[in-house]
Amino acid sequence: MHYYAAAGIEWYLLVEQETGTLHLHRRQGRHYREVSVTKPGSVLELTEPVQATIRPEDLVP
Repeated sequence: MHYYAAAGIEWYLLVEQETGTLHLHRRQGRHYREVSVTKPGSVLELTEPVQATIRPEDLVP
């Protein structure tokens, strides 16, 4: 994660393959803060950095 922050990447999405849970992180300075956790059956609605609707079950079989 610290390499992403050092490169200036503002957001990243971590997908837990075992559970299908999505963890959305946003950069704050040199570190990241988790801003959202989405479990299968729920929907992640993004407005930034892009507009998107993501369902965990669509990402992990």
